[in-house]
Amino acid sequence: MKTGLQTLALKALVLDEFRLRSRRIGSLVCVAAVVLLCWLLVADPESGRAMMVMGKQRLAYQSQALAYGTALTAGMLMGLAGFYLARGRTQLDLASGMAGVLASTPVSNATLLLARWLGALLYLASLMGALLLTVWVLHLVRGVGPLEPWTYVSTYLLVLGPVLMLCASMAVLCDAWAPLMGKRGDLLFFSLWIAQFVALPLTMSAEHPRITAWLVFDISGMPAHLIRMSELLNVRSFSLGGSGFDASLAPVQLHGSFWTLQLLALRLGSALLALLPLGLAVLLFHRYSPDRVKASSNAAKQSWLAALQHLLRPLARGVNRLLPLVARLPGLAGQVAAEMVVALSASPLGVLLGLAALVAGVLSPANRMGSALAATSLLWGILITDIASRDQQAGLLGLGGAVPGGPRNRYLRQWLASVGLGLLLSLPVLLRLSQDRPMLALALVCGLVFLGAMASLLGRWTGSGRAWLSLFLFGLYLSVQTPAVEWLDPLGFNGSATLQSSASFLAAGLGLLALGLALNQRKQA
Repeated sequence: MKTGLQTLALKALVLDEFRLRSRRIGSLVCVAAVVLLCWLLVADPESGRAMMVMGKQRLAYQSQALAYGTALTAGMLMGLAGFYLARGRTQLDLASGMAGVLASTPVSNATLLLARWLGALLYLASLMGALLLTVWVLHLVRGVGPLEPWTYVSTYLLVLGPVLMLCASMAVLCDAWAPLMGKRGDLLFFSLWIAQFVALPLTMSAEHPRITAWLVFDISGMPAHLIRMSELLNVRSFSLGGSGFDASLAPVQLHGSFWTLQLLALRLGSALLALLPLGLAVLLFHRYSPDRVKASSNAAKQSWLAALQHLLRPLARGVNRLLPLVARLPGLAGQVAAEMVVALSASPLGVLLGLAALVAGVLSPANRMGSALAATSLLWGILITDIASRDQQAGLLGLGGAVPGGPRNRYLRQWLASVGLGLLLSLPVLLRLSQDRPMLALALVCGLVFLGAMASLLGRWTGSGRAWLSLFLFGLYLSVQTPAVEWLDPLGFNGSATLQSSASFLAAGLGLLALGLALNQRKQA
């Protein structure tokens, strides 16, 4: 194909990619989550907390400080969620029948995958652009000094640019290479995301932390950014995210330019490294060859996880024997119990870990119950990932809607099944907390209502559990890292939840449930 035609094809494909991705409701939910998180971490100083605190002094909310803090926070979330939002296009092509059309066109592999990458990057950048607009509003409400748009734009480009590029590159690679399609690609990226946080304390705990060329391999740039901020503030350490401060002390003013030539070179190098997965994708692209990919990838059936699940099938058969019993339960109770049994029987490994969670909840000392509950919460969040999207993925929406109660009851029972599984797995801890610390027991129930409603809404309206799983894992990580913030402790395992935060999560959960029911009813009409 001539160069001019390739350029026209590239432009058309990029625009199509952007339109397809931007129509997902999961996009709005992710933007809302990032905005909410940034507004929570950039706390109002009147509340006694501030985004960044050195000793007992807080940093003034100048443009550079707010741009740095919100970009770093958004980078942590979008560095995980961006990948799950961007991937999945190959399975969509296979399911819709577009795979054969694309494979037979004269467009080259490089052009096709470059369009996928540019479309994903444009989509993720638009989400961050929406965040930037809300942060400008935040500056006008809580900021100090003039709003400096270029400071914000340049900081977001340099902090988030390599992160979003890596998300898009890894998403394209995992869709283009058959062995990484499915859960193995998800697991690989999640491992990479976790690895950057392992490297962070190693760098920052050095006696004299300094920026070195090796930090170019850290795409997030967090160690380098934190070291540079320490240099500007002339302190060894500071806290980032909702810490208390002494209001009698004057806020610290940030002077000097944050970006140095060394930092700029590191970010440019990280951006180039973020392109490596895209190059691999071009080399390994299956181009929808029927002998390598199918609508339901066989690769997942051959994975070690699938082999382990196969070994544990006796557990699933044991759970399935409960189906005749739950079938005797009348009405909605029987349907919810059946949903819970199906979810457990589909994951024998989840059944085994669930039994371990029950034992840990009984035997854990009182001072370790929070850790046991955090581990149980992780298992629960993964276990309910596909409940709301399972019918849609299996093409059983019509059948599920034909049972008594129709689509409305189907949505309601799937939400109740998610909450019921959480109560079942955490039952020993819940009973112990209800006696010793009833406030935390209440927080656990309210948190399950809220998170279950979010899982149902995201799963039903994105047709996939990825948006829920990425937000849940990030929220769990953030909750573990900031145990003192009550608004980041929805399940109460940090012990910082309050009556106000629990009541707010309960109200938000019921609101999300009502919204989900209304949208589901409208969609089915």
